[in-house]
Amino acid sequence: MKVREIAQFLNGELVGDGAVEISSVSDISLAMEGQIAFYEKDEPLTDTHASCVILGESATPRAETGRLGSASLIVVSNPKLAFAKIATLLHPPKRREPEIHHSAIISDSAEIGATAFIGAFVTIGENSNIGKGSQLRAGAKVGDNVRIGKDCVLHPNVSIEDGCTIGDNVILHAGVVIGADGFGYVRDGENGYVKFPQIGTVVIENNVEIGANTCVDRGALGETRVGEGTKIDNLVQVGHNAQIGKRCVIAAQTGISGSVTIEDDCVIGGQVGFGDHVTVKSGAVIGSQAGVLPGKIVRPGVWWGTPIQPLDEYKRQNAMVKGLERLRNEVKALKKTTGD
Repeated sequence: MKVREIAQFLNGELVGDGAVEISSVSDISLAMEGQIAFYEKDEPLTDTHASCVILGESATPRAETGRLGSASLIVVSNPKLAFAKIATLLHPPKRREPEIHHSAIISDSAEIGATAFIGAFVTIGENSNIGKGSQLRAGAKVGDNVRIGKDCVLHPNVSIEDGCTIGDNVILHAGVVIGADGFGYVRDGENGYVKFPQIGTVVIENNVEIGANTCVDRGALGETRVGEGTKIDNLVQVGHNAQIGKRCVIAAQTGISGSVTIEDDCVIGGQVGFGDHVTVKSGAVIGSQAGVLPGKIVRPGVWWGTPIQPLDEYKRQNAMVKGLERLRNEVKALKKTTGD
């Protein structure tokens, strides 16, 4: 792909030779001839052997072009976003040619869309529907009455339990489990616990990506839902009846209890713990390892700590805790001077 074509695709300003051919992307410090890199710092550019560099409008590009040798420049408002977009073109996801492997076990009542790929040892249950162009890779398991949209990718050993619905362009990484029973029990005195019914469903909307070994439990009586465009990292637990909105980002090892509502456009850091019936309002940002107590309403803004609190308050309290040792030493010194 020529540099001028890339600049046009990104709606960027081209500085330099537009006829240079680009074959792949790379980190700016490792890039070689024929590769494109990006730079987003507001300081002089580092040396690079890249053939093209994407950089921001506020960088110091033109005065520093001599340090880049013959590299062409593409100036955009958001270099990292532009780099991600061009990387998708130069390094498209691997797709399998349409095939149904001879070892797959597929119910006679299941429907497989045109151009779908069904890999080795895949199982598909009764009355399930696999959309056009979707890829079910080795060992994926689809239960009964499951609906999977078009152009989805189920990586090895993904499990989708009965009655769940997956939208279009959904990516489920290895080991994801959709629709396992939620963790719901009722105490029966000395007899222990009786399991509460877990007969609901899971709905995953379009363009969702879920990381390896993440679990999304089915609703107890209703549904668990993950909204369109949401991205969930590895090793996340989504409890029964949770409602996750559109375009959310949830980092690894977060635990979301039952009946939690996370509205649209929220950012959740790694290892955040949610008690049940929490509501996170649209646009909230929660820092890593925060703890959200049951029933809490988290309003828009940046939050941190356990129990969760506004970031400025958390920073003040943290500074006070760090000063306790100094205060202790001062008190000890004062006691010595007074003879106490």
